[in-house]
Amino acid sequence: MSTDTFAEVQALLEDLDFPADKDAIVRHAAGRGAQENSAAVRALRGMPLATYRNISEIRSSVDLDPSETPD
Repeated sequence: MSTDTFAEVQALLEDLDFPADKDAIVRHAAGRGAQENSAAVRALRGMPLATYRNISEIRSSVDLDPSETPD
């Protein structure tokens, strides 16, 4: 996921109540106006089925582009 995509994810989920499962997270993003085929929604749909406690857990559950892998 690119930095821009994650910034979009953060904006879409800024008022999400945690904990939240994957389906609730995707529904919330769609309810905030995200397009079904947007990079942010595709990234959220690619997360493993789980209950997430915060945005950091979401961030660590999505794929990183090789150029964004921390050193």
